[in-house]
Amino acid sequence: MALSVERKAARQRHIVDAAQALIRERGDAGFTMTELATRAGVSPATPYNLVGSKTDLLNQVVDDEFESFIRKLGSVRHASALGLLLDATALVVTHYEADRQFYRGLFRSAFGVDATEVRDLLATKGQALWQGFVQGAIDAGEIEAFARAGPLTEALLRAISVTVQAWLAEGWNQERFSLEMSNAVRLTLASVAAPPLREALTREIAAAQAALCDLAPRV
Repeated sequence: MALSVERKAARQRHIVDAAQALIRERGDAGFTMTELATRAGVSPATPYNLVGSKTDLLNQVVDDEFESFIRKLGSVRHASALGLLLDATALVVTHYEADRQFYRGLFRSAFGVDATEVRDLLATKGQALWQGFVQGAIDAGEIEAFARAGPLTEALLRAISVTVQAWLAEGWNQERFSLEMSNAVRLTLASVAAPPLREALTREIAAAQAALCDLAPRV
């Protein structure tokens, strides 16, 4: 008998939840679909029938991650477009720290040599999301008109990505992660910000760097 729409959606949700749990437990996304079926308590064919291939499954996991982040962004309010962009980058830190084990596993997979599928999914969705913030700041005149949204977004995402990779590799606490993210993002944006905002960013860079110097010496 065919599943109802609601029952099918609930079973798909259960499969994706099981995949997220495996990522937390394993520290990566290297599980097989057979392992996923066992973790979900279903037959080996069920994940394929309800979700699709491993790529389809990871696509759903990444979709969920972005949807969760976007829901949190809905509560962020700021008077300026550039301020909203900066607040969104700060949210990256608290969002990842709220489910540290899952994001460690997801991004360890994404940054692995052979993990092109996860990395490409994150890159495509990330470019679309963050380019909207960048374009909004350009349209508002808060980023200089010579800047182009696409290349600037790519530079911003590289700054965020490198900071996340260092968080993973060095095991930073949330304070260090937040300060490093603030410093990296503002250094990227300061050279293209309109003059009054550039001055504010420069002050914030100085404050972040002073706070980083006050932390325990790096090992």
